[in-house]
Amino acid sequence: MKFNEKIAYYRRNRKLSQEELAARVGVSRQAVSKWELGEASPEVGKLLALAKAFGVTTDHLLSEEEPKPAAPWPPDQSRNTQSAPGASLPGVIGRMANRWGWLAGIYIALQGVGAVVFGAAGRFIISNFFQEVGYIGFGGGDYMVLDDGSVVNWSGGFSGFQSALLAIPTIALVIGIIMILGGLSLAFVLWKNGKKRG
Repeated sequence: MKFNEKIAYYRRNRKLSQEELAARVGVSRQAVSKWELGEASPEVGKLLALAKAFGVTTDHLLSEEEPKPAAPWPPDQSRNTQSAPGASLPGVIGRMANRWGWLAGIYIALQGVGAVVFGAAGRFIISNFFQEVGYIGFGGGDYMVLDDGSVVNWSGGFSGFQSALLAIPTIALVIGIIMILGGLSLAFVLWKNGKKRG
């Protein structure tokens, strides 16, 4: 097997993208692509990094012998997930933590600030609207002020509707507060873990 074919074979076998291999070796993705196509060869200094990324010797990498059927590559060695900042975090949050580190927590907290602003503004607007139209009571009262100033018992009406309208910004407000606290906690934990590794 030719050298360029071996690079492509081991990269796929180790389940690495060209970008991931490039990051491990310290080159661009285009350089890895050229190596795999046989348009260029890596510098001598990059051979050791390639061999280390693939878990083989440089002699084996440079020889034309066929690669031995390899056992499945352990994920923690191929992707180094144990040292990744978000390795133990699920889904989108884990991917964000792996990509941005502790800044992912700050990003989540800032989204929480947006939700709090939306919730507070929504509550303010809805409350003022019902006060402007003369509705007295906040979710439980059933009275309405008419234009002449008289108060009429309102037996039905706006209290349930007002409560339903207020529920949306209230939920946004609560979610925003949770996002702020969770995001700041995540940022602190990831920052602390990053300092331990560094």
